[in-house]
Amino acid sequence: MSTYRRRRSARARSSRGPRPVLLDVDGQDPDEVDQLAEDIAEGRLAIRDLPKSIDVKREMLRKLEGKRMKGFGWKVSMKRRWKKSKESMGDFFVKLEVWRSPMRSIEGKFGTGILSYFTFMRWLLFLNLIIFFLMFLFILLPAVIFNNTLSEVSSNITNTSSTVDCESRYVPYNVSMYTPASAHISDYIVDALQGKGIMENTHLFYGYYENTVQNITETGTYTFTYNLPLAYLLTSLSYFLISLILMVRNSAKGLQESLVSSEDKFYTYCNKVFAGWDFCINDSRAADLKHGQIRYELKTDLEEQRILQKQAKRTGGEKCRLYTVRVIVNIFVLAILGAGGYLIYYASTFALQWAAQYGTAVGTDPFLKLLVTYTPSLTITGLNMIVPIIFDKLVGFEDYSPEFEIQMTLLRTVFLRLASIATLIGTLYTQIACSTYAEDDCKVCDVDIRCWETYVGQEMYKLVIMDFLVGTAVTLFVEFPRKFIVSRFKNKLEDVVGYQEFQIPKNVLDIVYAQTLCWIGTFFAPMLPAICVIKTIIFFYLKKLSLMHNCIPSTKPFRASKSRTFFMVILLVSFLLCIIPVGFGIVQVYPSRACGPFRSLNTMFEIVTQTIAGWPQVVRDIFFFLGSAGFLVPAVLILCLLLYYFRALSVAHKKMVAVLKDQLILEGKDKHFLLQRVYELQGTTDPKRAKANKAQAERRAAAAKATPVANGYNNESPPPRVPSSAWDNNAHPNAVNDGW
Repeated sequence: MSTYRRRRSARARSSRGPRPVLLDVDGQDPDEVDQLAEDIAEGRLAIRDLPKSIDVKREMLRKLEGKRMKGFGWKVSMKRRWKKSKESMGDFFVKLEVWRSPMRSIEGKFGTGILSYFTFMRWLLFLNLIIFFLMFLFILLPAVIFNNTLSEVSSNITNTSSTVDCESRYVPYNVSMYTPASAHISDYIVDALQGKGIMENTHLFYGYYENTVQNITETGTYTFTYNLPLAYLLTSLSYFLISLILMVRNSAKGLQESLVSSEDKFYTYCNKVFAGWDFCINDSRAADLKHGQIRYELKTDLEEQRILQKQAKRTGGEKCRLYTVRVIVNIFVLAILGAGGYLIYYASTFALQWAAQYGTAVGTDPFLKLLVTYTPSLTITGLNMIVPIIFDKLVGFEDYSPEFEIQMTLLRTVFLRLASIATLIGTLYTQIACSTYAEDDCKVCDVDIRCWETYVGQEMYKLVIMDFLVGTAVTLFVEFPRKFIVSRFKNKLEDVVGYQEFQIPKNVLDIVYAQTLCWIGTFFAPMLPAICVIKTIIFFYLKKLSLMHNCIPSTKPFRASKSRTFFMVILLVSFLLCIIPVGFGIVQVYPSRACGPFRSLNTMFEIVTQTIAGWPQVVRDIFFFLGSAGFLVPAVLILCLLLYYFRALSVAHKKMVAVLKDQLILEGKDKHFLLQRVYELQGTTDPKRAKANKAQAERRAAAAKATPVANGYNNESPPPRVPSSAWDNNAHPNAVNDGW
């Protein structure tokens, strides 16, 4: 019977003739056919996806192949090769990705949240590498290679002889005080930690560079020169600009990911369970890592839902009590920040006064001198270690969600660290800018600070060294012994000490703080980025080793996409803090007369105006117009109008998205209603029961066929009659056409 039906259906199909061609290649315009062939060749359109029979698809493929050979075969083949080569190069660069294997291990064991911290650290490593290459190529290398001085940069109102006299008074390294060298090893160690002595007389610090224009080569009547002060200023401004561009670009990517993840909240479990697996995995270890990643993300989602349900059940009294607690906690946080700022100011003032009174005295203990010199750095580092612990305990009383709790702790801690650096910079400013000078001709407020730019660079250098030493010591001598003690005396100390969790706020603030020091310090110590790069590499492996051996997954899971955006926001805040003191020093503060590439100028920015003044009149007029109010005011107005336009466009798009979401919800409700109607017509509203009833009906029908019939009827009862009003003018799929 089945064979007969297949033959009959085959004859019926052949009798109907071939199916209509929805896209006739011969009847179309040649340009359209060429475009269709190109789309198919480049993979934008697949013939197998077209609604046609297999015979029509084969005919189309044959004709399009002929079109390719005639018109653009070489072009299509080259595009194919270029696409394949790009994919191969992409796979090659993925294999060369820095720290790829450790990143996968971290992601599989601890989830994407902690992975975002290490990804952030890797991004900062590349940023510091870019800054280092800029400073090396445009400042250090020309200062070392070019030795043919053509002229010196000086201001028209600055006395050159006074500058020369100030240079003679500034002696950063006295060789006679270090002879013999074998008897002063401890002094060399102290100088290396302080950035003074022999370290101060190197290319590491600002004061070593000259205010000269170097003669590179001469060709006929034209001389190629290199203006080192101008290069110093423009390179410094360039690394700030590049950092800003990279941060904005990375923040935009993170914002897109966070928006996508926020739109995914209605079907996140479905996506993770049914579409979260990577079917390219062919290694058991990689499969275990992927299992751990999916499990951790599901745990994060469930924890967020639990917190939201808890917040929704709060009563009015509970909310009032909670808000009161939050106000008290914030007042206490502000008091802690104020006390920390005063402590830093006192430590900085004490260190400078002690150095002026006892620093140059004969017989002063080198270790005591080192300890007092590091008093501001030790104070800032101590506050950065103790106060975040207090903040972490206080935020527990405010009953925030895990994600917002991390963000609040990060905000408070970043204000602590930035306030610490701002207080230190303010204290340094009071020491280098004064109304009455100790030496008026050299513009020196304190005779012990003849090169204030190098002095600021030394303070940043000491903070970087101290941060590195403290971070290494905490990892090696606190975290590893803690794990050993807990694992050794598990039953006795596990409840008291407990296993260590990887604290994301603290670790993120550590690297943001280090990057802030690098940004500020690079202007006053051009080779400081090299130290920051080495420090970041060492810290990555230390943190990874401690994470794998000492830490357990955090009990406060959070999303990596949102954390990435938040990390960049914190970094942008610290970046703004860095721009203010450096920009103020460039524009307002008198440069040191004894050192540096701007020693003969009234301000550092004067080198730009001098350079523009040497250009042709037309170019000068253009630049002066760009800096005038006649250009800036209309430009600001136009930018405001553009901002308003894009804001209005964004609001319109959001409204359209909301309307489309409502339409999707309505369509879903319509489908649900229609399915309910179908189930009602089948006699039940339960899909499983409807399926069971259908299977039971099929079994009864099969049994009825096997039962002997009498008088033309079997023993089974006839099918029940259904009122015609139930069909709503639509034929039921299971209806029996019995003539009713």
